[in-house]
Amino acid sequence: MKVNIAVLNYNGRELLQKYLPSIIESAKASKFNPKVTVIDNKSTDASVEFIKANFPTVNIYTAKENKIYCSYNEFFRASDDDIIIILNSDIKTEINFVDCLIENFIDNPNVFLVASKMYFLDGVTYQGDKSIAKEHYGVVSADTRFQGYEKLINKKDFTFSAGNGAFDRKKLIELSGFDEIYLPGRYEDVDLCFRAWKSGYVGIYEPKSVIFHEGYGSFKKEFKNKQIQAMVMRNSTFFTLKNIKDPKILLKFYAWLPIRSIYYILTGKFFLLKGLFEAFLRFSEIKNPKNKYCLTDRQVLDIIGKVK
Repeated sequence: MKVNIAVLNYNGRELLQKYLPSIIESAKASKFNPKVTVIDNKSTDASVEFIKANFPTVNIYTAKENKIYCSYNEFFRASDDDIIIILNSDIKTEINFVDCLIENFIDNPNVFLVASKMYFLDGVTYQGDKSIAKEHYGVVSADTRFQGYEKLINKKDFTFSAGNGAFDRKKLIELSGFDEIYLPGRYEDVDLCFRAWKSGYVGIYEPKSVIFHEGYGSFKKEFKNKQIQAMVMRNSTFFTLKNIKDPKILLKFYAWLPIRSIYYILTGKFFLLKGLFEAFLRFSEIKNPKNKYCLTDRQVLDIIGKVK
């Protein structure tokens, strides 16, 4: 089985200096002999030159253009690997994090994603990636802080979605990868994993694999908090308009729209209202999935979620 660890980078020279050594050591410790590749998104901080000078065993793939997280699509299509572990540049890995991820694909041919247990850098504060699908006001989201999550973080189980983890390359290509409509970010991983679940594939949470995340450093440098909240609002609406077919969930979504809109006006949260209506204004850009699904929205939520 051919395995590659792909690290996404944009002007992350300092992050690569701190965290890439741990990834290289993890690759060396794996019985699957994975390659390590940095996917560079047109960096201007001499990241590529730094990698070549200091980490000569690391492969470099330069994206044709900076599509942020969606640059993974280009790399997956160009690769001939079986499994690709995708990581942000601000992630440190435990030495043995690789093999327990990959073994899940050998045991079950329906596995699409295997996610690690993720801590913040302090090694104590749990961040994810054991998630469930939560539906609220007709909006589906990934929830890692659901009631009782503390008792489950050391238990292997299903997971709804994850932004970092091991992915079956062929299945990701079959599903058309991450949708660029969500750019610059938020919800693209939820969208992909939801479509994978509806296609009959599964996501696994593997707590024996441990990684440490600095946490959205580069994204928060580029965007203010209100901008990020507006993106989440817009993209969650994109997700609903694109993916949800269940009549009851859609009815709830549309029934709550005017109430939510009035609330945003009364509370002065016009940035959320802007994000909401931007999604409807760009409705024509939404590409309906072409995959033949074997599970309904409700069946997926019954497996990996809860409906309020």
